[in-house]
Amino acid sequence: MADDKTIRENSHKSEKFCALLLFLATTAGTFLLCLFRGCQAVDILRDVILSGIGCFGVLFVMVQTDGGQLYWPRFTALYALCLLLAAACSYLPFAGWPFLTVFVLLSLFSNVLTGICAGGLLLSISTLLAGCGIEVFVLYFTCGLIGCGLFSRLRDKERFIAPVLLSVLFLFVGETACVVLYANETLKWELFLVPFVNAVLNIVLLLLLLKLFSNLIIYRYRNKYMEINDQECSLLVELKACSREEYYRAVHTAYFCGRIAGKLNLDADAAKAGGYYHRIGLLRGEINWQNTQELLEPYEFPPAAVRLLEEYLESGHSLKSKEAAVLLFSDTVIASIMGLLKQEPEKKIDYDRLIEEIFQKELRSSALARCDITMEELTGMRNTFQEEKLYYDFLH
Repeated sequence: MADDKTIRENSHKSEKFCALLLFLATTAGTFLLCLFRGCQAVDILRDVILSGIGCFGVLFVMVQTDGGQLYWPRFTALYALCLLLAAACSYLPFAGWPFLTVFVLLSLFSNVLTGICAGGLLLSISTLLAGCGIEVFVLYFTCGLIGCGLFSRLRDKERFIAPVLLSVLFLFVGETACVVLYANETLKWELFLVPFVNAVLNIVLLLLLLKLFSNLIIYRYRNKYMEINDQECSLLVELKACSREEYYRAVHTAYFCGRIAGKLNLDADAAKAGGYYHRIGLLRGEINWQNTQELLEPYEFPPAAVRLLEEYLESGHSLKSKEAAVLLFSDTVIASIMGLLKQEPEKKIDYDRLIEEIFQKELRSSALARCDITMEELTGMRNTFQEEKLYYDFLH
């Protein structure tokens, strides 16, 4: 536990250092760019103050929406890179700015709200330094907003062709409205060349970005999840040898965790791992987070799975993440059905009524008081349990 406390303290120090770097890079970078461009003192003061306020807002959003899932050093490095790009954009014609990619990049490596705020801040710096009109900011901010939304579920669906094409199509149409329609010339095909080139540039940049994102995020833990979410994993084999009842409870819980999390567009791999290993502490005599953590460490579990198990076992069932809520209901339903079948094997169970009672009981408790799961998602989860009556025959 002491080591865990040390890790958390070091993590907090790293976050504070990264936050300071972000603020200094934004304000100092804006100041230097204004000096380099020969701006007047009043303009320099205005731009630095506005960039500082904007950066403070970005940091506030990052802290509020983090949830322990944002890797601050990596985001800080990517933000610094985008800040340099924003500085370069102030010297380029606005029709060629690749801010669609900037918005998507920052949102993929943080979250949608942080990506929108950080992208908007960098875009405002470029438009202020370049002296562009408000229409330029509206163009790229709107396209960035759409891009962040379209790519918001990339971790789960892993389908990127439609988001790339749609976001670039909106960019092309928007640039056409800002560039072609206001050109003081006869309408000719050459006027569409600049929006077309920028669209192609963003397609190339987005594809490179998605390749990077896939390597670092989507597929980074794919093999590890395949290993630990296999019923023949050595830890699960040990659990089976220790208690067949607990082993099958974990297997059936994992089935529903993966199925429901997939339907709700959650992290299905992490949820499934939570189902398999939330009872693994039994191998050390007691089911708690400390025993579970010690058993997981040699296997280098993915961070998302570790966070889920820690939340589920440490929170006293006062859960926050949706995956933890899925694990709670899956475990409770399976444990209840297995318990009833053990007591009265021949009795016919009214599964619909039992599942409804379980949901009502958990909703009346404080288990989901801090959870951001919606009633629509809870209804979908309950319907899935009630549709699986044939599966429960395997629990006999």
